[in-house]
Amino acid sequence: MRFIRSPYSIRNARVAALALALALPLHAEASQSGGTESPFAFGVGARALSLGGAYVASAEGPTAMTWNPAGLANVQSKQFSLFYTSPFVEGNRYSFVGYVHPFLDLGTVAFGNMRYGVSDIAKYDAGGAALGSFDNAQNEWIIGYALPAFGRARFGANIKMETHSLDGESATAVGADVGFLFQASQSSRSLWSTRNLAFGVMIRNALEPRLTLRTEEERLPTLMRSGVGYSIPMGGFLDRVLLLASFEQGKQSGGRSKFGAEVMTPSGLAFRGGAGPDEWATGIGFQLAGGQLDYAFGSQELGTSHRLELTMSFGSSLTNLRADRSSREEERLAIRTQEELERNARAQFEDNLERGKQHLAEKRYLEAESWFDRALLWEPENPEVNASLKQARIERHIAEGDRSLESGSLLEAIASYNAAIAVDSKHAPTIRRLARATDMLRTSTARSEEVNESLTRGIEFLALSQFSKARGSFNQVLQIDPENADAQRYLARSDSLITVKVDDLVDEGRWFRSRGDIASARARFNEANALQPSARIRNEIARLDAAQANRAGAEGAKAAERPKPRRNVSAEERAEAERMYGVGLGEFRQRRNSESIPYFEFVYGIIPDFENVESYLKQAYLSTGMELYSSGQLDEAIQTWEKILKIDPSDGQALEFVRRANVAKRKAGELSGGER
Repeated sequence: MRFIRSPYSIRNARVAALALALALPLHAEASQSGGTESPFAFGVGARALSLGGAYVASAEGPTAMTWNPAGLANVQSKQFSLFYTSPFVEGNRYSFVGYVHPFLDLGTVAFGNMRYGVSDIAKYDAGGAALGSFDNAQNEWIIGYALPAFGRARFGANIKMETHSLDGESATAVGADVGFLFQASQSSRSLWSTRNLAFGVMIRNALEPRLTLRTEEERLPTLMRSGVGYSIPMGGFLDRVLLLASFEQGKQSGGRSKFGAEVMTPSGLAFRGGAGPDEWATGIGFQLAGGQLDYAFGSQELGTSHRLELTMSFGSSLTNLRADRSSREEERLAIRTQEELERNARAQFEDNLERGKQHLAEKRYLEAESWFDRALLWEPENPEVNASLKQARIERHIAEGDRSLESGSLLEAIASYNAAIAVDSKHAPTIRRLARATDMLRTSTARSEEVNESLTRGIEFLALSQFSKARGSFNQVLQIDPENADAQRYLARSDSLITVKVDDLVDEGRWFRSRGDIASARARFNEANALQPSARIRNEIARLDAAQANRAGAEGAKAAERPKPRRNVSAEERAEAERMYGVGLGEFRQRRNSESIPYFEFVYGIIPDFENVESYLKQAYLSTGMELYSSGQLDEAIQTWEKILKIDPSDGQALEFVRRANVAKRKAGELSGGER
């Protein structure tokens, strides 16, 4: 016998429907224009319901699908949620199962099911005779999605399928919800701050589902929710107090205001309370290992109900995933930067080697030596370059010796041949030339054998850079022959070479001192002082001792002093730093190193420890410096690499590149001075 909707059956069906009575189903009969309000319009979640349903501005977790899908954007890790309540009328059940899966860049996807069922509803015929019982079951299947947060703005939507089964009849319809949430990702500890304020709007059934049971259409009307929330920071036993208010306007239910409050402790314990026009509620929440357990108690005219919700989080959070991705990306970019540096270094090496070979073939030996020396800055042990450099030096000294020999300058010829032998003591052509020049010196002058031997010995020491011994030999000649012009000239040359060497050592010592390398600086100053003692060098050593003492005192004071508090960074500054960092990273990924530097410098100046900005800034400086070096802008390259040392004085690559560039500058200066 088919079901007939008599006054008796309607009465019993309404008794069952009032099982949630505004607080749950309020499955009211449709007006001709308004439609029938779904029991699911009441929402789910023990936390939300204990706040009186004023949850639209604070929606989070899987239950956000039912309150404001924009709140899904706040979920930081995969979550699974179960909600259940057994209302005060026997045979009624209301439950929710939800799952949320956030993606790093693609937003957040959620799946959920709300189910409301009433069992054993009495059925009568038109005459009031009992016909047994039937069941009423309704489901709402939801697929929710929220875009990644746009600053403080969040957008979300649901596509859902409504099903209704009643006494063997069933119907299905599709609907949609949309939501908006304006909320800071992190609240402020200041009492009054816009970051503590949240505002949300949800339009439930923006696309209204229409179900048809037999011939009767059941339309679920649009319901609009709007709400605000404010988080008040506390101290001591309490962490925060959250105040919420919302307003709902529906075609069937009219306008309703709801209010809620939540008190949170640092341990994660939360106490809640809320009220609406038809119910007041209280609740409590506990943090579990990997999740949250919430309980709510609701009271209304028809009775009370208990609500329980369990939410579990699992998997890596978005913060950890972003950190892992950032770390991997930093490693990839560091490898790429290193490869670029090595590629540029190789290009520099090959260019220097090729230029050296060209000059060697053209018998421009001094220029060839300079280019081979610069090639050795990149590959000090390269056998081809070392052999070519050796050849260029020998050939230059031989050519100089031959010219001196042709002009009758025997001592100059002997000096050049000795310089060649200092490079290769077994070079037979040079040995023969030296022997010939020495014999010519003995037979062509009236000088004593002792003078000639002292002069040639001094020249040999000079070629070996043994300046003290060379000076001794030349002074020995002057003791025998005080007017000897050759001895005077070579003694002056020795003093000049010593001065050049001392100046180089002092410059190196100062450079090491500026980098805090006291041991290397002291070694350079001591070597310079041994070659040419002077008040200038003693002053440098005294300054070094003072710097070492000051450094030790500064380190002790630094260890003793309390760390200075960091400057508070405003929300606007952090937002701008995030924007500039993103732009700089985009430039850096496109290998536009110099273009990325201003953005990274801006971020580093505001928040030095912001993500990986220090590492990226150093890598950009390294690559940009190499580009400048490759184009011959040595001073600009040095200045760029020096910026790395301001960030990290111990950076090994920057120190080495600055050293190489300074050596290259010196050799370029020697080259521009012409042949010696």
